Amino acid sequence: MKLSHNWQVKMHATSQLLAVLAFASFSTLSQAEEASVEAMKAGIEGVYVLQEWHRNGEILRPPLIDGRSVLLNGRLVFIVHDRAQESNQTTLAGYATYILEPGKFSYSFEGSTVVTQTPGGTSVSEKLPWEGLRTFAASIENNEIHFRATNGPQEFRFNADGTSYSDGKQMRVYRRVTDKSCRQCRSGCYPTRETDGPKCRGRLPCTLCAQAAVYVRR
Repeated sequence: MKLSHNWQVKMHATSQLLAVLAFASFSTLSQAEEASVEAMKAGIEGVYVLQEWHRNGEILRPPLIDGRSVLLNGRLVFIVHDRAQESNQTTLAGYATYILEPGKFSYSFEGSTVVTQTPGGTSVSEKLPWEGLRTFAASIENNEIHFRATNGPQEFRFNADGTSYSDGKQMRVYRRVTDKSCRQCRSGCYPTRETDGPKCRGRLPCTLCAQAAVYVRR
């Protein structure tokens, strides 16, 4: 238990530091047309929580969909759950490496697993979404970092609040984990509606521990 608590404290401190760096970097970007690799690195690194999934004219939110994504030091790790259809539920997990260069962002998958559950059983695929690097042109527009694929409709957007990814057909929106934590699980999470300020009245379920919780600023 002591080890688990220390690990959670370290993760919380790390997320706070990344959030501070992100806000500072975007404040700098608002006054610049171009950014250094260091500024882009500070602007995209962090821990993200899946908040919305736009597809087929619908906007899906937790608990129908859920996910986490971490970008740090050239590494990307993510997991996404899609429970929108009870008869066809999927979980996608993967890890990748990314490269930041002036005006350019690239990443490639190193591992990927898709688990599909249907009434007929469970299937697993470990096929990579693609082989090799996918390259994006990097730009800064209206205090946002934009990565646009050089050979396709894919696009990432990063700002102080979070990030989004779209491929021309669907879009996933992530919130950046900052300084809100749930007292139940001591993890970063987000309310499903507006809170009453720094502390809400405990009406909202924590999306991680699925219990009624009080969200507090640390």
